[in-house]
Formats: sequence, C-alpha cells, structure tokens
Amino acid sequence: MRISILLLILFLPLSLVFAQSSRIQGEVLDKNTGMPLQDIHVFIHNTTYQTFSDSLGRFQLNNVQNGQWEIQVKGSGYISQSQTISASTGKTKKLVFSLEPDPLAGFTPSDFSKGKLKKFKNAVEKKFLGEHPSAWQVELLNSDQLIFEKRPGKKTQVSSQGAIYFSNRETGYLVTVYFSPFILEDEEPQLLAYSYFDLAEDGGIETRRSNRLRIHQQSPTYFLSQLMIGKLASFSSNPNPEVSFSDQEGEYLLSFDKPLEIVGEDGSKGRMFYEGEKLEVKLNGAPTDWSKLQWRGALFETNPIYAVPQNFNADRVFALANLEKSAQTMQERIYLHTDRRHYWPGETILFKAYLGYTNPVLAQDLSKVLHVELIDTVGFIWSHQVFKITDGFSAGQISLPDLSETGNFFVRAYTTWSLNYKQAEHILPIQILDHFSQPKASSEGLESKNVKVFTDKQSYKAGEKVTLNVMIASDEGKPINANFSLAVLDLKQAVYVPENRGIEEQLAEKNPKGEIENFNYSIERGFDLEGVLQDDEGNPIRGSLQAFINGYDDERKIRSEKDGSFGFSSLGFEEDFEINLKAISVQNQPIRTIKLDLKTYPSEELDLRMDFPEVVRRGILPDKDIQPLKPLAEGEILLEAAEVEAKKDKYFGTMIYGIPDNVIESEELNLVGSTMQFIYALMARVPGMNVVGSPPNMSVRFRGGEPLILINGVPANTVSGGMVNSATAGESVYRVLDGLNVFAIDRIEIIRRIVPQYGDQGRNGLISIFLKTGAEFAKTQNNFNLFKLEGFQHYVNFNKVQESREKFPFLGPFNPTLYWSPSLISNENTLSIPVEFELNETAGPFLVEIRGMTDLGEPIYGTFVLNED
Repeated sequence: MRISILLLILFLPLSLVFAQSSRIQGEVLDKNTGMPLQDIHVFIHNTTYQTFSDSLGRFQLNNVQNGQWEIQVKGSGYISQSQTISASTGKTKKLVFSLEPDPLAGFTPSDFSKGKLKKFKNAVEKKFLGEHPSAWQVELLNSDQLIFEKRPGKKTQVSSQGAIYFSNRETGYLVTVYFSPFILEDEEPQLLAYSYFDLAEDGGIETRRSNRLRIHQQSPTYFLSQLMIGKLASFSSNPNPEVSFSDQEGEYLLSFDKPLEIVGEDGSKGRMFYEGEKLEVKLNGAPTDWSKLQWRGALFETNPIYAVPQNFNADRVFALANLEKSAQTMQERIYLHTDRRHYWPGETILFKAYLGYTNPVLAQDLSKVLHVELIDTVGFIWSHQVFKITDGFSAGQISLPDLSETGNFFVRAYTTWSLNYKQAEHILPIQILDHFSQPKASSEGLESKNVKVFTDKQSYKAGEKVTLNVMIASDEGKPINANFSLAVLDLKQAVYVPENRGIEEQLAEKNPKGEIENFNYSIERGFDLEGVLQDDEGNPIRGSLQAFINGYDDERKIRSEKDGSFGFSSLGFEEDFEINLKAISVQNQPIRTIKLDLKTYPSEELDLRMDFPEVVRRGILPDKDIQPLKPLAEGEILLEAAEVEAKKDKYFGTMIYGIPDNVIESEELNLVGSTMQFIYALMARVPGMNVVGSPPNMSVRFRGGEPLILINGVPANTVSGGMVNSATAGESVYRVLDGLNVFAIDRIEIIRRIVPQYGDQGRNGLISIFLKTGAEFAKTQNNFNLFKLEGFQHYVNFNKVQESREKFPFLGPFNPTLYWSPSLISNENTLSIPVEFELNETAGPFLVEIRGMTDLGEPIYGTFVLNED
C-alpha cells in the first residue's frame, strides 16, 4: 500500500466533523418564454442532495461534498436536463437550466374501473418492493401519480406523471424514484434516477441509525471505504489496495486485485470488479461513475428503496453511536451579525446567524429553526419570523414597519433548545430613529482577530468603486477555512455602535438550566403554530377543528385542550402558506373566534432597562417635508369603516341545456377558499371528470377536452362569450375558476354530454356555475377561518433589498449600508477574498465589519475604518 493511505487515515477523523464542501446555486427557466419555473426538482442521483425551485425559479444545494457531480433537473411537462459540475471547497457554483416543454407530455388514461386500478397499483408496488423482508416497512405514498394505459394483447403499460415516493420506516428515508414506462405483466421497472430525503422524525432515531449502518455495511461503498483506509478483515485474501490522489479535488484513484471476493459477518458472499486500471472514488468510497463498478452476490443490497444514499456519512454515525449525550455536549449558542445597529422606519435589518456547538458532530441532530423577533422596550413583539438553520448558519432579513413611534428596540434570536441554557439566546439592542436623529458615534470595539483588510487604493473619491481584499488567516499568518459575513457602512449616513455582546462572548459555552431530562424546551426541526378557540365573549372554549392546510391535499382533524388551546407541530412550509379552520364546540355549535399564529417563547433574560446610545441630531438631514407615517394631529379622527350589504337576484331562468347530469351544492364540497381544492372536490363528485397537470397549466377535461364554463348562464372561456373577473377569451377552465371566489359559489350543474345549443363550444360538455346572493355569501364567511401565515423566510439578495428602498420616498435618497454579504467563504488555498462596492455621492470614511467562524468553530472578527480624511 502507498503512503497516501496513511495520509487518508490521518485525515478521516477531521472529516467526521468538517467535510470539505461547496454550495450550488442556480435558476430554472422556461426556454421559450424565459420565465422562471417553480417546483422543479433539482437533485443529484443516489444522494440526499435535492431541492425544488422557488417562485423565482431559484434553487440552492448546500454542503455538497467535493468532487464531480451530475446535477439533474426534472419537472412535469418539461424535458429533463443535467449538468456535470466540479464542487470545490468553499466555492459556490452557479448554474442556469433552460427547460424545453415536452411535446409528448399529457396523456389520455384508459377507462379502468376502481377495482381494476386498485389491483394495478398493488401489482406495481410489488414490482418495486419485491419479496424483501423489509417490504412491510415501506409504503408507496402517491400511487395516484401512476398512469395505466391499455396495450395490445390485453397488456397494461405503467408510467407516471412525475416521481413516485416511497417512505421507508426502517431507514427513515423518503425515496424519490423516476422510472421508465414498462409493461406490467411482462417487464420489471427500470429506475432512471432516485434520491433520498431524511424524514428526520423525532422518535426512534437511534434505531434508524443502527439500521442505516447495517444496510451501509451491505453496500459496495462500505467495502471500498475499507480498502481506502487499509482495513482488510472483510476480504478473503489481501486485495493489495493502492490509493493515490486524483486531479479532481475530493476524489481519489483506487486499485485492488480483481475480482475482489468478500465475506460478510453472517457468511454471505459477494464479489466486485471494476473496469480499467484504477477506480475513481470519493473519500467515503463511493465511485464517481457507478457504471465502472460491477458487484454481485447475496451480500449486497441492490434495491435502492431499501438502501442508503451514496453520500451517507457512516463515520459520523459511528461517532454518534459512541458519543455520550448530555446537557453540556448538546449545547448550541447563537450569535447574530446585523449590517448595523440603528435604522430608520421602513428599512430592512439584514442578518447572519452563527450557531456554536460544544460538539459539532451533534449539529445535525440539533435545532433546524431559528426564531428572530423585533421587540420594543415594553416587551411588545412587533415581528416574529422563523428561518431555516443549515449547517450551523442562517441568513435573512427583517422588514421594519413604517413606525410613527421611534426609539429603542431589541432583536432577539434564539432556538427553542437554546432557551434551556443561561444567556444562550442573543439579545441585540438596536435603535429605530426618526430621520433627523442618529445614535452618538463610538470608536470602541475597533478590534480584529484572524482578519485583515486591504484596499486597492489609499483613498477614494465620491462615487468611486472600492475593491476590498479580505484575508482570513491563522495566528501564524496562513490562510484558513472560514465562513463569514461582511457589512460596509457609509459613516456620513450611519454611525458605528459597538455590540453589547461580541461574537466570542456569545459563542462561549453557557451553563444549562438543570439536567437534560428536565429541560423545558425540545429541539425544533420544524416550526410550531399555536392557537386558541374562544366563545362570543372571548372566553376559551373546548372544541374540535377541521383544518385544510395549503388546499385540499392536507386535511387534518384535531381537538383543542380544555383551555381552548391547540396547535400544529414541526411544519416546514416556506414563505406564505394558508390554513383554513372550522371549529365545532362540544355542544355541536359553530365556534366563530379562532386565533392562530407562530408559537412564541417569552424571554426570561430580556433586560428592558439596558443602556442605549445617546441620540443626537444627524449630520446630513433629509428634506423636512418627507416623513414616514405621521401621528394624528390634534383634533384629527379616523372614520369608522362602513359595511355595505349587497343583494342580488338569484333567479336566472330556465337554462337552454335542459336537465343537468349532476347538480352539486357548494355545501357538499367543504370549500376552503382554494381553487385546487374546489376542482379536486368537484372531480370526486362528477364521474368522468379528469384533472391533468398542475397550476397554472392545469387542465380539466370531459369527453377528452375542456368543457365550456358558464357563470350565471354566461359563457366565460369562449371567444363569443362574456368575461368574469378578467377571464379573457380562450382561457382555460382552471384560470377562469381561479378568478372566482369559490365561497361565492351556490351550486354547480354538470352536463357531460354534447350541448348542441352552444355549437362547437359545447362539444365537451358544460360546467354551469351559479353564484350566491350577497346575503348568502356573507353567511359562508363564518364556515371557515382563513389564516395567511409566514413559514421559513428566504434570504433576499442585498441588491433586491436596496431596490425596495425606492418604495419609501424618505429612504430613497439615502444609502447607509454600502455592501452586505452573509455568505463569504475563505479556504486555505486562497490568499484573499475580493469584495467590490461603490461609494455614495458624498465622499467620506466607511466602516468594514466582519464576523465569522472557522471550520473548527472558532470565532473570527474585525472592524475597520477606511478612507478617513
């Protein structure tokens, strides 16, 4: 064996905690229109690296291990694409995918009976799961996505509208599977691609780890990793492994005597063979190209539904299995770096959160939810938002209200788990001042540790571009790996205010409030909602609730406690989402008053008497006529809102299409306000109605095509028809229905036959919708309470935040934060990190503030004033 094996052995213990990794960002667009595509699956085959594009088409894959990876992109109705990238330490790869619409998309499913469909779905599940002893622990979650089509010879072809999902309770993974169409009676499914999502359930975590380790030890990756570090006990003879470095960072060249004979602990046997002189593998033993490796034998687990992903970190799981968990070892602390410490009403606070861990191996098992609150000095919470914690970091922003009241505030950052420790939550004093005031400047705290800053020029004039070079170095002056954030302030428009608790103090170890078994707060991997039911007098009341979360797909029925309280736990929704609630008391009476919001956790350590900087008059004053929201002048009053009752005649006369095939009253559909829920609920009541695709390209079909929509007898999706709620000529059924308030629907009449009275437009039947009168519509508003809530907030690019200032006339002329980035990364191979920004039109000094953390969890910081006169 070469000496390089010894180097790898020395390196492995460090890799347990700090794997070398990078970030992959990008966007997915429609090639024909250039518009962003939402909910497109972006993933790396046979790994846990996966995500979905957001409403702007953006995506991000974090903590991708070094090496070459093929990024795959798949979306319903589009031709799949892939790109191969090289991930390098600390680097961010940026990709753009332009997807072409798939001309073969869409289908006309065969008309099978419900009994036949059930039989087909059971047969498909057996095809994928086989006779495996763990099959009883696996469930196909979305069999409704399967498509069955008749083929000659009484055969049935199976395909899918997208991926199918298998939940494996034994391993705790949700396995996403794409497969080629196959003949159910004759063929086995061929898997095109698959990926894994960690279900991260709270219960049974130790059992799942044990199961994953056992299954990993039945994989080629495990045995190749044993060869990498020279452990040869599993092999029937010495395979003479040799390891050398590849040209690609994070990948290695492995050779061994082939075929390789392997004997498992239970006596089962297997053999491996690879093509070529050497096999290129990643550090954990996974081949970079699986087609180069062949393996056979009862020893190996070959079905990916029962397997673990190729990026499974077995070393970390081994370490966790032998790690004693206590209040001290499971500690997490929070530090919040904001772009500054004073603001004007209407501005945005930009922040980066750093989590410090006593034992970084446990980071994956600790909090995934960061709470950030804006609180005034009487304890009132103006804003409460949640942000995802990824790899010990989180970044985001808080939009400040356009306050008429200004003064002293606090930003409070915490995880629920951190509340079990003394002073582990981060409480940062800030000031929101009027436009003529600012805090008194300070020169304290201009210190640095492991941070140096260099500029390309000695001094700069107004409007010039500044090139800043940041060096993160060890005490010996050598570049080191670190993750840091950087803010640049114009000291003509902003002042420096020292932190009350710096990064070193905040990330230092804290004392727990008792033993771990007596902790008051649990670890959050998703955020919680809390609510209460009240009677007409505002008193808590017990009852049962029906909830529709984000439409019809997620329906839940829960009961409140005796004090009327109820909640939803471990939610993972991002940005805006909706919950519709209907409550019934134990006396079977409707409960009208329902309250629901993010669960709050009051602070025990907020010092409302904390000292704040003295407020002084600003050096550069805005136009005195430009003001934020002004308080009411003396004698000025607000008028009460007026309620206008509408009444509408409900009678429309006899319809020319005659007797309908179906009549559905709106009360039968349990409407929650969602167009999709209305369509699916209607489909369940109407034989022969099919729904294809997803919004906004969803299609509703009778007789092979879209029906004509009538609103109170008037055509709404035809060239010769009228328009309702901006539904233009030729619009799809979905778009027409999306323009209606479904609560206003009284009944729906369905005609599935051809309606000759409407000519060619009636060839696919009719959906005739009748709206309620004003009085009846008002009654429906108490059936369900619609709550529009905010889930995990996305980070908004600094340039987008700057553009938002233009909405406020009193902010537009000023630009106190010249630059902000929460995601800068240095590594030991890079001498410095360049940063560029432009100065404002008034020349003067600027302040650079850097905060961050090395890959060993050590704080770094630096505050510098440059361009002084």
